Amino acid sequence: MRSFLGLALPDSIKSDLEKICFGLEEIRWVSPENFHATLVFLGELKPEELEKVSEICSQVSEKSFSLEIKGVGFFGNKFPEILYAGVTLSEELKRLQKVLESTLRREGFSIDKRDYKPHITIGRFKRTPEKRLDMYLNEFAQFQTDIVPMSEFHLFSSRSGANGQIYSVEESYPLLLE
Repeated sequence: MRSFLGLALPDSIKSDLEKICFGLEEIRWVSPENFHATLVFLGELKPEELEKVSEICSQVSEKSFSLEIKGVGFFGNKFPEILYAGVTLSEELKRLQKVLESTLRREGFSIDKRDYKPHITIGRFKRTPEKRLDMYLNEFAQFQTDIVPMSEFHLFSSRSGANGQIYSVEESYPLLLE
């Protein structure tokens, strides 16, 4: 099963994000029900590997925290590939991500070595965007949602559907209340 660890967002925040998903023709917008912040991408896992991930996650004892979503940007090497809403990297978020990543790596899981940049993917470029991208980035540079309390993280599955990926929460793991 194709899997990742991430943070789910409440419907009110998904609705706020959906309101900025317009104005670019060369993009495939992500469905609001798929908005999330990835902590660790795991890739294709066998059932016994999923059990090991679940065991590791249930032993995590990090504090709950607040998620701050603001601004927009894009990823891509030569051309923009992913359009995202930014997520502020708080100390608590950084600690949770590092604990998960390092523990999974120690247990033999192959984890991407790129620096962690928290974000919420809102669109994927189908082709190189025209100059409207700069206008879009300027228009939503000050975009911000309400602060989102995070009291748990999740193991998500990802499968292909007719209109792109479908993400489902497979298991949830509580964070410590302060």
